Amino acid sequence: MKFKQGDYVTYRGTTGWVDFIDENYITICFLDKADFTKHNGRYQASLLVYRENWHEVCSCVDETKEEQESETTSYFLQSRGCDYVGAAC
Repeated sequence: MKFKQGDYVTYRGTTGWVDFIDENYITICFLDKADFTKHNGRYQASLLVYRENWHEVCSCVDETKEEQESETTSYFLQSRGCDYVGAAC
């Protein structure tokens, strides 16, 4: 499986999104919440998955739905949203 940052995935029963990609491992963030006591204002928890376990990582989005969403987003960006808000561009 080829990963992209932001992919929604499941690994050994834990669901989250791919946060970081290295040639030897990925991290899957499964918890992200506001915490103003932290330096960056966020509390995050992630799993580290080594390359030899990547075959256990499953995508949570089926390919058909993913293609439809990217086409919609692409059209929205190309039209600059004018069709949706009724504004002249």
